[in-house]
Amino acid sequence: MSDTTLVAQFLAVALFAACFYHSWNVEGRRLAQQWFFIGYIFFLLLQSLLVVTGQIAFDAAFLTIGAAPSVWVMVYPALFYLAYTIAKFLADEQNLRAMCYLMFLLTPALLLPVDATGLRMGWWTYPSESIAFLNGVPFYLPFAWGVIGAAFMYMFGRIRKIHFRGSGQLFALMLAAPLLAGFSIFLIALVQVIVDTIAAFAGETWLYGLLLVLFGALPLGVLRPPRASNVKRK
Repeated sequence: MSDTTLVAQFLAVALFAACFYHSWNVEGRRLAQQWFFIGYIFFLLLQSLLVVTGQIAFDAAFLTIGAAPSVWVMVYPALFYLAYTIAKFLADEQNLRAMCYLMFLLTPALLLPVDATGLRMGWWTYPSESIAFLNGVPFYLPFAWGVIGAAFMYMFGRIRKIHFRGSGQLFALMLAAPLLAGFSIFLIALVQVIVDTIAAFAGETWLYGLLLVLFGALPLGVLRPPRASNVKRK
C-alpha cells in the first residue's frame, strides 16, 4: 500500500485552516483563538496519552511531537468545531446542557468515518483486545468520542461563561485542557469496561443495538427548527 499519510496530514491542515477562518469570521477572533489553540493542545496531549497507554498506534510516517502525530491531530479540533457549529443550529448555544448532549451525538457521527478510513488506509491500528466492528474499530470508540465531545464542550462552555479580565479565559482553558486530557483517559477506560461487560453478558447484538440508539437519536435533533439568528461574538 502506498504511503498516504502525507495526504492525510495535508487534508487535516486544510480542514483546520478552513474551520479556523470560518470561526474567526462568524464567531469572532477570541473564540476562534481559544477553540483552535486549546483544541490543538488538548488533542495533542490526549493522543499522546492514548499512544502511551496502548489504545492506538500511529503509522511511523506521521510527523510527530513526542508520541502524537503533531500535524494530523489538527483534524480533531476542526471536526469538533463542525459538530459545535451544527449543534448551534439545533439548540441555543447558551444552553450548555443541550449543547453537550448534541456534541455527544454529533461527534461520533463525524469521527467514526475518519476512524474507519484511517484503519483501512493503515494510518493507525487499535491494539486493544476489545470487541470490534468495521474491520477493527473498537465498539467502545463511538461512545468514547461522544463522551469526549460532551466533556470538551462542557469545559469550553463553562469557562467561557466566566468573566475574566484580559486573557483570563485563555489561561483558564490552558490549565483545564491538560486536566481534561488526563481525565478523558479515565472516561475512555470506563466506557471500554462498560461496553466490554455488555458484550460479555448480553452479546454483540446488544452493542449494535446501542449504536443504533446512539446514531438513531441524531435525526431526532435535526427535526428541531434552527435558530432564528446567529449573533457574532467578539
